[in-house]
Amino acid sequence: MAENNSTGVEYQINFTNNSTNAGNFMVFQEHPDMNMPDSSALVWFTKYLHPNTNGIFSWKTGYDFVWMEQKSLAADISSVTFQCIPANLESNNVALLTYDGGYNFITQPAGGVTGNLYIQTDSTIGPFEVRAGLGMSGAPVFLVPAQPNMEMAFSPNPQYWIAFGEYEKGQVVNSKEITNPMQIEFPEGITTINVVLNPDNTWSTHPG
Repeated sequence: MAENNSTGVEYQINFTNNSTNAGNFMVFQEHPDMNMPDSSALVWFTKYLHPNTNGIFSWKTGYDFVWMEQKSLAADISSVTFQCIPANLESNNVALLTYDGGYNFITQPAGGVTGNLYIQTDSTIGPFEVRAGLGMSGAPVFLVPAQPNMEMAFSPNPQYWIAFGEYEKGQVVNSKEITNPMQIEFPEGITTINVVLNPDNTWSTHPG
């Protein structure tokens, strides 16, 4: 589902947990048009729900530029630093990532192909020390390791997926460890989908 919309469309997923288990409903994105080495999809939204309870996720499809730095400070102690700034597929589609004691985005004049987003890095960026990529609604969804003096081109075409289990927002999605994921598709003109986790842990969906 291509969504080259500079203003963003508002979508909503209504969850109902009819299973006998408590856990986290989570949403993540896949971008089939962004086949980049060492790329990572991240858990985008999570909501802990007990049996027979409901949750709602709603968002707009406006994109963000994101960088994220994760450090291990000591045993069982880590830090995560990130920045998320608005991006626009037409007029604000280029950002420069630089480092001057801390990482920072500097927006650049529009360039490249309309409908793509670009992150440039300068010589201050160390190889594989920080990850950069895209977010949506203020949260990271897709990251790749940054290297110095590079330009990364992103062609957003999000597919929305859900799963249920033990997940944390921002963690890397490992497809081999996800139990029973399901893609959520929004038919033309439909912006709300109702999702039910059934007693046998299967999924049911219908337009809202």
